[in-house]
Amino acid sequence: MESVEDIWARSSDILRAQQESLWACKDGLIAQQEDFWARSSESLRARRDDLLKMTSLSRDDLYKSQETFRLRSSELFASITESLSLEQTDGSLSSVLYERQRLLSDALRLDLTSGLKIFILFSLLYLGGYRSYTLSSGYLTEQYSSEAADISLLFLMISVAAYLAHQVSSAAAKPVLFYKESEWMDRLLEQCPSLFAPYKPTKLWGWSGHIQTAILGKMGRSVNPLLPLVRRSFKLEDGATVYYDTFDPLFENPIATVIVAPGINNTSEKLYIKTFVRSCLAAGYRVVVLNHLGSLHDAPVTSPRIFGYGHTGELARLAEIVHEKYPSSLKILVGFSMGGNIVTKYLGEEPERQKMFVGAVSVCQGYDIIKNGEYMLRWNRLARLYNWAITNDALKSTMKRHAKTMRGIYDQRKVAASTCIQDFDACVMRKMYKFKTLDDMYKEWSSSRYIEKVSIPLMTLNALDDPVISPVCNDIPIRLSCKNAKVLHVQTQCGGHLGFYTGGWIIPKGLSWMDTSIVEYMNAVLALAKIQDDDSSCSSSYSSDSPEYVDELEVECQLLA
Repeated sequence: MESVEDIWARSSDILRAQQESLWACKDGLIAQQEDFWARSSESLRARRDDLLKMTSLSRDDLYKSQETFRLRSSELFASITESLSLEQTDGSLSSVLYERQRLLSDALRLDLTSGLKIFILFSLLYLGGYRSYTLSSGYLTEQYSSEAADISLLFLMISVAAYLAHQVSSAAAKPVLFYKESEWMDRLLEQCPSLFAPYKPTKLWGWSGHIQTAILGKMGRSVNPLLPLVRRSFKLEDGATVYYDTFDPLFENPIATVIVAPGINNTSEKLYIKTFVRSCLAAGYRVVVLNHLGSLHDAPVTSPRIFGYGHTGELARLAEIVHEKYPSSLKILVGFSMGGNIVTKYLGEEPERQKMFVGAVSVCQGYDIIKNGEYMLRWNRLARLYNWAITNDALKSTMKRHAKTMRGIYDQRKVAASTCIQDFDACVMRKMYKFKTLDDMYKEWSSSRYIEKVSIPLMTLNALDDPVISPVCNDIPIRLSCKNAKVLHVQTQCGGHLGFYTGGWIIPKGLSWMDTSIVEYMNAVLALAKIQDDDSSCSSSYSSDSPEYVDELEVECQLLA
């Protein structure tokens, strides 16, 4: 039988062996922990260095972008000044241009949007750089710090709030006017107070050109005015039937007639056209609206053709009809988006047509279809997305609506597969209007080729945040306004594409800033045209070789006596 001493000795040996095993395990765990800490610390340092490098590069890129913007604006205005030799010909105009240069440079400076990017980078850095490590069951586990997550979220909320506050407070800005100083222009601008007052968009969302454009495309205006109209039609030589609507003021004789060319695939039924017509009627104008060929849902096409971006045949015939029907009425042309391109091309391609009009207005057009088409193929400012939307909503839907008339003429499979305007034009528009290449069609249809031949008063209006129009295309009206004393180019900071909503926090006013400004400009042009007519009639009446007037004056004096 084993004694107590033997049992105790054996137990002591077993415990000593287990103790040595535990100490060895502990040493292994400590070594493993130290190895994990060393590797994790090295990895964290490398990651932190990478994030700091990214932040530094991003900040450097932002500074470089700011400097590039300033250099581009300076080069733009320097080229304008040099091309026109302003320093030698017109010092006052040179000072105006340099003032516009300063304003444009200020507008191109980086605002709190750059601050938002830096805030986001720092919040990501904070979130990625501060983590906690715990030893559990012999393994080193990695966990996010809840405090770091809360602080990074706070950074993000502050940056977003600051961005929104900045946009709401700074969205209201005066439009920038480009013009050549003259007595005529000074007298015109005196009658356009809206062009000198800040344009105040709807506060919560009006600062975004994307939101303004989307709301206009999907919902239109906040009001839907009921307007009495008379719809008429005429036929062209190719058998196409064109419809137009006439709106007459109710309680007075019209002071002038306004011919309106709407945007792509638009008619007088669009709300932005209705609100503009209502503004014109309230001011005493008669309004005639061209409904683009194939755009009316209840009017089938009578020839295998729809509207063209720069085809002026329908507008030319409509202008002739209006002039024949109202020969004594003064007339003004107004075009929106695609309609603006058609209006300016119509006036410039045959300058004799300008004798029928006292002025014209072009709103949110692209001027150069080739340049703007290249911009629409890129994702900058989501232009490619708008390209796809226009192709589906305006072009493919029109072809589908008139599929019976178009059947067998165009490849319907290619039409259905087109995802951009260029694809659609290659299989439809080019063949429809018999051009050899797309570039030939776009060059012929661009108003930039003809706008310099416009000699009557012309106002062009564009918004800097218009996502559909390339900012580069605005150089065309800017250069023209510096050479032509009758051209006024208006550029707003906000407005989107044909939006120009104003007033309110969420729900805007029914009348847009665009409507008010255009009506003021038309009133001013009309007043100056009447003054000019009166002056010319008076000078001819009081001329020495006008015996008929002297006789009438003598008879009148005898009657008064």
